[in-house]
Amino acid sequence: MGKFSNYINDLNNYIDKNLSFNDPNNLYDPVKYILQNGGKRVRPLFTLFISDLFSGKIDNALPAAASIEIFHNFTLVHDDIMDNAIIRRGTNTINNKWNNNTAILSGDVMLILSYNLLRNYKDQTYIQLSKELNNTARLVCEGQQYDIDFSNQQNVQLDEYFKMIELKTAELIACSFKFGGIVSEASETNIQNLYKIGKNMGIAFQLEDDYLDSFGESKDFGKKIGGDILEKKKTLLYILSKENLEGEDKDLFLDTFNSSNLGEDEKIENIKQFYILSGSKKALEDYIKKFYDIAIDLINDLELEEDKKDTFKQYCSSLINRVS
Repeated sequence: MGKFSNYINDLNNYIDKNLSFNDPNNLYDPVKYILQNGGKRVRPLFTLFISDLFSGKIDNALPAAASIEIFHNFTLVHDDIMDNAIIRRGTNTINNKWNNNTAILSGDVMLILSYNLLRNYKDQTYIQLSKELNNTARLVCEGQQYDIDFSNQQNVQLDEYFKMIELKTAELIACSFKFGGIVSEASETNIQNLYKIGKNMGIAFQLEDDYLDSFGESKDFGKKIGGDILEKKKTLLYILSKENLEGEDKDLFLDTFNSSNLGEDEKIENIKQFYILSGSKKALEDYIKKFYDIAIDLINDLELEEDKKDTFKQYCSSLINRVS
């Protein structure tokens, strides 16, 4: 994976070089804080990887990749404000380290910076990338609103949940795939296929995160296990358990899930046992595999050499390999 380390180094250097703004400190220090504070860089890596795959170079993809990464972090900053979150990637959130007003304004300027980076491209490429990011930004906001709405809904349906994660998470990953195709001047057919691959990979990736939140290891996942349970989030595990459990088991599950009297560790462990008992854990594993397999099959439709298709599949596999 040495090539991907080089991608990340090149991306980080590019972002640092283009974050030359310093004054006022309370606006730009939080921006630099979150962008330099780790993260998997999944989305921009897809942009760089696909550009390399189709054109053999990544230099021309760096502004688009940086734009995607800064936009993604902008959404995280505003998510943390809405969730009153205090920890992100193992350190204080901007709203906790500074305050909500600073976080709102720093998030806003990150959005502006993400669009500004696309000005490095000329004419049609700039227009195409800007239109794509505009559309994606709107869809991400729609997904976030659905997620907020779910907290006040007693019943969240399976199709509603899939629509939410498709908009909130998968669309941005799909955009990163398209960006890679656009900047490497791939054919329109390939660009559309890349979008479909990215959409399915994005759904699989989010479902895997939902899985790992309950059944992963904290040292690997990067945050406390059981956070979704403690926050009473209506994830797919919750929705399937509520559908599959009956009688006293269902009543006890709902009482435990909504309880504020249990200790954190006890509540997490009890709910995890319901997820296993109801078959929800196994069902979620199957859903992850389903969307991942769709993405892999779509790679076969790309107008690309077979060895490059194999490389693409291997890279996707390296990202969806945390569920056993």
